[in-house]
Amino acid sequence: MVDEAQVFLEECPASPIGHILALKSHLEGVGESMPYISMDSLNDVTIYLTHACNLRCIHCYLSAGEPLGNELNVRDWLIILDKLRELGVRFVYLLGGEPMLLVRRGLFDIIRHAKDLGIYVSMSTNGTLVTRDVAVKLKEAGLDQVQVSVDGPNPAINDVIRGIGSFDLAMRAINILKDVGIGVSLSYTVMSSNAYYIVDMVRLAEKLGIPVLTFIRVQEFGRAYDNGIGLSDDDAERVLYELLSIKANVKLVLNGFRFYLKNLRKTYEEIKGRLSDLGITNYTTCPAGKSRFVIDSNGDIYGCELLMSEEFKEGNALRDDIRHVWRDGFKVFRNRKYTEINQCSKCPMADLCNAGCPARAYRAYGSINAPDPYCPLAKRSRKI
Repeated sequence: MVDEAQVFLEECPASPIGHILALKSHLEGVGESMPYISMDSLNDVTIYLTHACNLRCIHCYLSAGEPLGNELNVRDWLIILDKLRELGVRFVYLLGGEPMLLVRRGLFDIIRHAKDLGIYVSMSTNGTLVTRDVAVKLKEAGLDQVQVSVDGPNPAINDVIRGIGSFDLAMRAINILKDVGIGVSLSYTVMSSNAYYIVDMVRLAEKLGIPVLTFIRVQEFGRAYDNGIGLSDDDAERVLYELLSIKANVKLVLNGFRFYLKNLRKTYEEIKGRLSDLGITNYTTCPAGKSRFVIDSNGDIYGCELLMSEEFKEGNALRDDIRHVWRDGFKVFRNRKYTEINQCSKCPMADLCNAGCPARAYRAYGSINAPDPYCPLAKRSRKI
């Protein structure tokens, strides 16, 4: 009999820290729980090395495909990594677009330099460009772990979403990366077209010997918004409880599903008790500008990748002093007035929920000081 799966319910749909820590703890053999990460000091930075991608996934929040006209080169990224180390960054997450398109343009040098600085390095890839030679060089550069994106347990499901042939190439990449000794996790974006195959995906992860599998509710940004790709509340709740009850030898990280807990108030009271026992008084559901930030492929700094637009730009990592940006910036996130939001002001969970995701609020209502549109209490209040 297999024990119930270890499930980690991550609040932020964009933050990578949940799956990074879950795989890190597995690779280091430190037990089933993940360490507490402070929410009011900088932990991780996500770097979008390029907007270029060899796939055109129908749900891509970045609408990746073509590179920006002013993307940075390897020398620029090495300078930025030095700045990040001075700032005390512990984890760096590399993605795109498809970072493997930079194999001949400095990817290995970027990873090696980050490791020389003592930074833990994770990378996301669609896996289609991974060869044994490339995997060996990634290992030699010191890459700590890779997350491979797969959005279906077989080609019939995955390839409609990600492109013909992408499933088989991803499977090849997973086996190669494991074979050369790089830790591998998987990512599955849940949408209406693949929501009924989540158990099959867990079984595939077990078959592949993958220790960590992340399920992310599709976010209606970028190409997902343009293509009308989404997931109904009923399906989101069903997915959540299927995964909470499944028995598997895989750690499951769930991003973007917390509002579908049936007894949300009771759960939050239990969370308050746990946080109090741990002496944690600074918890927040949104880490943007508080424990993480994002660097776009041209060096521009943002609090969140779902809000990478001019009004949310905080500076440029190459041209500006990042220490000043971190110290004085991100006020739109740090000073979010969730206690003034009508639906949240009297909510007993407001001090933990913090009005949920500001990116979704901005997309739905045009203001990050609006409530998360996924919140069932806010929905009832707004009659949406």
